[in-house]
Amino acid sequence: MGVEFKDRLVALNGKPVPDIRDVERALAENGYQPIEAAFVKPDGRIYSITVTPVRPSLTDLISLFIIPYIVGLQFLIIGFWAYRMKPNLQESRSLALFTSGLCVMLTTFLDISATHRASILWSLAILLAAGGLFNLALVFPHPIRFVRTNPRLRYLPWLLMALLSPMMIVAVYFPPNPFFYITAWQAGYVCFIAAFIFFLAALAWRVIGSRSPAIRQQSRIILFGSFLGFLPVLVYIVGLISGVLFEFHAWLIFPPLVFFPLSITYAILRHRLLEVDALLVRAVTYAMVTAIVFTAFYGLLAFLSLLLGSRVAISNPLVIAAYLFALVVGLNPLRNLVQTFIDRLFYRSPADYRHALSLLSRALVATPNLSQALNLLEEQLQQALAPEKFVLHLYNDELGEYVPHATRETSAPPYAVNHPLVELISTSTTPLRLPSNGEPAEVPTGASQDLEKLRGLTFVPLRYKRRMIGFMSLGPRRSGEPYNDNDLDFLVAVANQSTLALENARLFENLRRTLDQTLEMKNLMDDIFSSVATGIITTDLKNNITLFNRAAENILGVPGKNAMGKPLSYALPGVSAKLDSETANAQPNVVSLINPPPSRLTERKNLYLRLSLSPLRDARSNTKGTAIVFEDLTERHELEVERERIRQTFGRVVAPRIRDRLLADAGNLELNGKKQTVTILFADLSGFSSFSEKHDPETVFSTLNAYLSIAAQAILEEEGTLDKFMGDAALAIWNSPDEQPDHALRAARAAREIIRRSQQAHAAFSNPEQRLEFRVGITTGEAIIGNVGTNELFNYTAIGDVVNLAQRLQAAAESGKIMVEKGVYDLISEHVRVETQKNITVKGREKTVQAYIIEDISV
Repeated sequence: MGVEFKDRLVALNGKPVPDIRDVERALAENGYQPIEAAFVKPDGRIYSITVTPVRPSLTDLISLFIIPYIVGLQFLIIGFWAYRMKPNLQESRSLALFTSGLCVMLTTFLDISATHRASILWSLAILLAAGGLFNLALVFPHPIRFVRTNPRLRYLPWLLMALLSPMMIVAVYFPPNPFFYITAWQAGYVCFIAAFIFFLAALAWRVIGSRSPAIRQQSRIILFGSFLGFLPVLVYIVGLISGVLFEFHAWLIFPPLVFFPLSITYAILRHRLLEVDALLVRAVTYAMVTAIVFTAFYGLLAFLSLLLGSRVAISNPLVIAAYLFALVVGLNPLRNLVQTFIDRLFYRSPADYRHALSLLSRALVATPNLSQALNLLEEQLQQALAPEKFVLHLYNDELGEYVPHATRETSAPPYAVNHPLVELISTSTTPLRLPSNGEPAEVPTGASQDLEKLRGLTFVPLRYKRRMIGFMSLGPRRSGEPYNDNDLDFLVAVANQSTLALENARLFENLRRTLDQTLEMKNLMDDIFSSVATGIITTDLKNNITLFNRAAENILGVPGKNAMGKPLSYALPGVSAKLDSETANAQPNVVSLINPPPSRLTERKNLYLRLSLSPLRDARSNTKGTAIVFEDLTERHELEVERERIRQTFGRVVAPRIRDRLLADAGNLELNGKKQTVTILFADLSGFSSFSEKHDPETVFSTLNAYLSIAAQAILEEEGTLDKFMGDAALAIWNSPDEQPDHALRAARAAREIIRRSQQAHAAFSNPEQRLEFRVGITTGEAIIGNVGTNELFNYTAIGDVVNLAQRLQAAAESGKIMVEKGVYDLISEHVRVETQKNITVKGREKTVQAYIIEDISV
């Protein structure tokens, strides 16, 4: 019975060894003598075997410790080199964590196979490496779709590893049973293998499905590095599966693993380290050539042994001579073949330029489309030369500059004809190369600063009939090698073969753009003419209609299809005679109005139109006809008539100032008020009550209207607000709604006119009883001014003691007299002569009031 991986050492020479210290003590006491070791299987069975300890040889020390340790340090150096070069990239951080985990696993390889002192480091390093590789698969070379949609999902692997970490710690320090560590390690191994498979699957998917050549190339590089790194491991695993047990040699298994992180690092950093491309390609080439040479030698020995039926020694001079001869003859062809394979794998650049030119020539002839021509050019150049970028600049006739075209987003700017780069390319008879360092002799003085940012690019002019129609701009080759003479000759041949096709494509593009602009302008004009509310009619020199838009159809009620080609009189019969004379005399930008202001032009539809006429001229200023633009003012006219009718009607119900205020702003219709200083006039017709008792209602009504009209006219002439009529009395307000600095004087003048005009009106009455007179009271003070009533019916009025006092003063005055209180007198004292009255007592007030009778007003 042999020892298996899961078996546990429990005793040495019959002494229990529960931990590594007991094992070391027992081995030290026993020395190199045979020792009996007891093991227990997971099912509880115990068995013993006798083993003889031996001193480790230098070979074992190198194979099991030094080589894994050095390889682990290389992993660590590679990871942190990538992180130091690009610390801001997620993939650099993930690679650093992955290589850190592998470094710990390799440097503790001997310990995990012997003393188990670093078990916790080994356990956590498995999870660290698995998490880093999982995360790397999600974000590099390009984030997976669901990671791009929700970037937080890239942390899922770390969350899984964090959940498994406590199990590893428990397995090492607090195991529920001695075999629990096996379960924990198996979970870690499963995570690591799953991460590795997922990483390779994601790379394969990107190689197959990605549209980006750069992503596909990076994925191919890593897959190639993975193949080189894990080839010995695969051979070892295949042997185990097939039943052939190979001896494990760390020096053979571990060093090639470096290719795996090295290929990832190269894929991450190659845009920053283009100069290592050539070195890497040469190194891989020589490594593959060496492997093929050794394989061929041993293959030759095996073939000869099989052919001769006996084993052929390696030192056989005939075999060595034959092999050296084959090596001398075939080494260079073999190296070139491998170099071509590596170039195709890394850079996809076939060397058969003739084939590329033939394909390009046939394809370009078949398409006038610029986008397709651009795709064909880039595809062939990528296959032949693998430039980092390709931009085609073509001359734009409208802009007068060389405009960039590319199949992917580019930051290449357009170049004017007089730009130093354009002048340099146009004068160059060969492709222009701007090296990364140094400056070509052809660079004109003062232009080097403009061309500094173009270092490393190669420009190939495109000439058609001795005129440069554009140029190709190529970045450095992805291999890092400069373009050689053959490459430049190939670019010149591509330019010569593609110039005619590109010129046709450019002209075709210009023609299509002009056609699109013309159609767009026509559609725009049609949309404008159809959507504008203004009627538009155009006529030719014979006054026949050539354009009749939709608005003209709606306004005139004439179908456009019926009007086209007809005389103008067909659409506007009522005014055609006058329009004939107007159109004959119309000048540019001069508006001709028919019967201004807008008036009725025709009985049909009761239309009111305003017309604008101007001649139609072509590009040579020759008159081709007339443009008639007309607005339908019928609805506006009807609205203005209706508004004036409302205004006149409303003005008969309320004072004009109140009417204008309410119509000006809808906010003035709200029920509210504000405190304001106003002057109140209260005029009452003396003796009207007894007059109305003695006469019939018709006489009373006509007499009352005559006197109230006199009062209202006098108040309005002084811009007073006629509040209301109350029977035979009138109430008026000044200083509201608009402020009036001389409001008291205005009220006094209005009162004077009321008295004077009412007395003059006596001559119109034959009945002496109709000769009545007003008595007037005027006060000044604060009152609440605003709308009083309900939302449905209200009155603009003044509320306050000043209103009541005006009515009381009026009642105390004699017929034909004007009585004012002291506040009014103080405001108008400079303009009036008064008779001072004794303090009077008015109803409703406890204090007496100082009153004055106005005898004369000087203004």
